[in-house]
Amino acid sequence: MQQDPNPRPATGYPYPYPYPNQQPPASANGYPPNAYPYQNYHAPHPDPRALLIRRLFIALMVSILFFGLILFIFLLVVRPQLPTVYITSLSVSDFNVSNNQLTGNWDLRLQFLNPNSKMSLYYDTVLCAVYYGDDSLSKTRLQPFDQGTKDQTPINATLSVSGTYVEGKLADSIGKERAEKGSVEFDLRMVSVVTFRYGVYRRRRYVRVYCDDVAVGVPGSSSSGKMVGSGKRCNSY
Repeated sequence: MQQDPNPRPATGYPYPYPYPNQQPPASANGYPPNAYPYQNYHAPHPDPRALLIRRLFIALMVSILFFGLILFIFLLVVRPQLPTVYITSLSVSDFNVSNNQLTGNWDLRLQFLNPNSKMSLYYDTVLCAVYYGDDSLSKTRLQPFDQGTKDQTPINATLSVSGTYVEGKLADSIGKERAEKGSVEFDLRMVSVVTFRYGVYRRRRYVRVYCDDVAVGVPGSSSSGKMVGSGKRCNSY
């Protein structure tokens, strides 16, 4: 059998390499192309400014956590407590509600107790008010005072009102309560800025004191009366 002098490759079967019997052409540096695909890659240098900001942020967070831990341990050891307030007596004189006008004097005696064994207290701008329900009847300002650790301080105050207009609903409610119970329940509220002191440590905060439902015997036939029962502890917030 005679062989074809010009053999051809079978169709559908390409050469296994695009350059038969030879290597791919070399690049300018003498190496085949793509032999070192990352030879010209350089890692980017970190931004010094971003690095500085990151370090400052980390230092700030560490400082905050450190001082927060110190403050937590300090408060855990000192354990600041709100003052305890008792109303020991409350009397009313010249009390009258008629023709939508209110007149009366409230003589009040309080007992302030500092329950802290390591912190002294300073009371500034003490505002005191007597309420009937949600209506304020009279207000006054108490004198600022200091308290040492575990101290008890008695405070006297007088709240007065003369011929102040009140709504008919309030006047009717007071008159009905006097007729049915022979007494009237008043609410006493106080607000003060109290400074907690321990060495160089100072902390100011608002303290609210509520003495609710303090019954005073004032029958309809009388214009004066005293607190029903013994002293009563108020709620501090």
